[in-house]
Amino acid sequence: MSDPGIVRRWLHHVQAVAVILLLASGWMIGDPDLRGRFIGGYGREILQAHLWVGWLLLAAPVLALSLAARPLLGDAARRLGPPDPIWTWRKVHLATVIALSVALSASGVLLWADFELPRGWLDAALATHLFATWVLAASIPVHLFKARGKIAARTGELLGRTPPPLHTDHEGNAVDLDIE
Repeated sequence: MSDPGIVRRWLHHVQAVAVILLLASGWMIGDPDLRGRFIGGYGREILQAHLWVGWLLLAAPVLALSLAARPLLGDAARRLGPPDPIWTWRKVHLATVIALSVALSASGVLLWADFELPRGWLDAALATHLFATWVLAASIPVHLFKARGKIAARTGELLGRTPPPLHTDHEGNAVDLDIE
């Protein structure tokens, strides 16, 4: 699984599922009435699930980078570098995702280690975590809207209605990976 395209898609899928689970469990943690209506008590279990999925969200990029660091970092550098202007959707989105990942991970770890920190640090970590969560939640519909063409193409491919996309080799020549 060291093919960077496969690793990048795998990472995207793991992160998408983890973000959905984290948003749902975080909402349940923050709203006990909602949690009570949907699943009863289980506040501690929801918190534990939230923590484990948070650790998964932290571990996934580390695993991806251990499998294909050079191509993934090169891909990120190409996506963030010239020739496109800095304000293009892809660049803004990628930079936002990286910044949110760092903010959510750092604040989440600080909240997890609350027994070691002064109260002011915990309050700042919680405020950062909540703000970054709201920004992330608001970016999901925009992300889905901007990716609607790729989503439709991938869905058609999975349903067998369209052929898989052609990939390119290092010289830019089209290569069909499904041909043996």
